[in-house]
Amino acid sequence: MTPELINAAGQFGPMGILVLFLYFEKKAEREHRREVELANAAASEKLATSLSALTVMIQHLAKGG
Repeated sequence: MTPELINAAGQFGPMGILVLFLYFEKKAEREHRREVELANAAASEKLATSLSALTVMIQHLAKGG
């Protein structure tokens, strides 16, 4: 048991443990969401780069190579 959990159990009983659990669960959820958003931003950047290169290639081919 972590010191936070022991402290919550001693001071607030089962309700303290529940509140502490919910707090850490939300914290973990926010961290996970942040990681997903960063990965999404990186993927969007790569997609934009690829689309830009494709657009240039199509324009080059349209001019007759």
